[in-house]
Amino acid sequence: MRGRNVLAWSFGFLAISYSAAFTLVSRVDPDASWSRFDALSGGEHFSRAVAFGDRSLAAWDEQQKESAPDDLNARRLAVADAHYTSDNAASAAFHYAAVLTDAASSELTDQRRVEINRRIAELDLSLGRADRAAVIAAGFLERAGDATAGGHDDEDHLAEHEKADDSFAELVDSFRPAFVDVLPADGSGPKVLGGRLELLRAAEAMTKVGGYYALASDGAYAAAGLLAAAHDLRETQLGPDHEDTVQTALLLAPIYERIDRLSDAEHLYEQVFQAQERAKGSNNPELSLYIRLLAGVYEKQGRLTEAEALNRHMRQIFRDAFGARRYAANRSRDRSFEINRPVSGQFRLDGKYVPKDLVPAVDFGIPLSKSPRVEEMRIRRAAFDGTSLPEQLSLLIKACNLEGERLSLRSGYRSHATQSTLHDLNNGKGTVAHPGTSEHQLGLAVDIDVNRRFMRATDRSYSCFETKAWQFGFILSFPPGNTYLDAEDPYEPWHWRYVGKRTALLYREIGPWGQPQEFLAALPCYEERALSGLFLDRERGDICIEQLQAQLEQGGRDT
Repeated sequence: MRGRNVLAWSFGFLAISYSAAFTLVSRVDPDASWSRFDALSGGEHFSRAVAFGDRSLAAWDEQQKESAPDDLNARRLAVADAHYTSDNAASAAFHYAAVLTDAASSELTDQRRVEINRRIAELDLSLGRADRAAVIAAGFLERAGDATAGGHDDEDHLAEHEKADDSFAELVDSFRPAFVDVLPADGSGPKVLGGRLELLRAAEAMTKVGGYYALASDGAYAAAGLLAAAHDLRETQLGPDHEDTVQTALLLAPIYERIDRLSDAEHLYEQVFQAQERAKGSNNPELSLYIRLLAGVYEKQGRLTEAEALNRHMRQIFRDAFGARRYAANRSRDRSFEINRPVSGQFRLDGKYVPKDLVPAVDFGIPLSKSPRVEEMRIRRAAFDGTSLPEQLSLLIKACNLEGERLSLRSGYRSHATQSTLHDLNNGKGTVAHPGTSEHQLGLAVDIDVNRRFMRATDRSYSCFETKAWQFGFILSFPPGNTYLDAEDPYEPWHWRYVGKRTALLYREIGPWGQPQEFLAALPCYEERALSGLFLDRERGDICIEQLQAQLEQGGRDT
């Protein structure tokens, strides 16, 4: 009996000694630690394995990789995966980041690199680091290209889309619930830390991702949280008057309107108006955009007297800039009516309609996204009032061609047959107008690319177009909330319509905001009231729209 106890004690002592010796060796010998990690992870004991994996990597890093294995980055990735499986968010994110910055990361497949970045973003969001996740999401948006627009308008881009675009947009969509959890709509989320350049990079990424989420009908809260955080960063780092701060405020304020935070929207619009007034002067007509936006919030709040006071102030600015007779009657209305005619489901074009004054856009120095021989690289000359569409488009692009954002014409004129083909190819998604309802057939609409993808509302060049386009005779055809397309979100920040300077000026001053087709249909009414000095009073409603609606109900529309 005693002999058995001695034998058992001896075996126990040897086991303990072996275990202690192995533990000691594994602490100083990275190869031994790795052997233990490999064995445990192979048995799917990841929570026990990670300690040994960390020891190996730390030892090899301490030795400056002199004795590190050739596949060190692959081993680091294995440890990161083990931490990820074990829900060790901080450690997994740290090791994944190290994998991507290692020189050997070039050996990773693109698919694996994308998955690593997806995991890092997911982990950062779980740790409350929305800024770092936004940088990754913004990178995915760039790779998504036109998939973020929800549709495609030509065969070449449809073919490109089929390769991979949707997957990146879907990745960004998958982060949206986590962004809502981390970033409250009021901007009270975790404070973002880092140096100035890092903070500004985070603000730009948050602006891009927030602007993308704003396109979704259920994306308002994610958009609000991201844009509020971005606005706070830009305001702190750049000041309230900087154009980037203004850009983010103009993206955030409409979101606040959507979620019924009207006081917050009002504050932002007031801030933007004051900033632009300081930058441009109190009598600059470009202030009209900010006046219209602020007046719109006042109207939603029922503050009609204050809204009308703002509109009177804007009319005085326009009177000072363009004179009392700025809307003198157009004696050539019959000749130029096509320039100002509406085109939509209610105002259709005949299938045989072809403009007679089409010209190659390239002849006017307009940068193109496609070969000059393509049908869509033609636009109408539309010359009247001493100006023409191509000349004004060329000037507008030059005025808004900002550093890092190359503008080009993506699509101009489209025949009825081409529109039919594209509508069919788009599988009825609603982002390509039905044949006969497209302004492209009229030859007066232009789609603008930024860096060879659709212009986005988060592009700085879009902010420039929004502020200046009317001065060159262009208006936005599909503003937020329009009802002209069947798409879930018919907003098209890339689609601009030429109506001539005088009409664009009238739309900016007194037109029904966000209803360009109705404005064009009721244009004679607006012109007559402007000429007589009987400008619309917001407290009494829009008599021109009321008359138009009555005509349409009676079947008296003019096509």
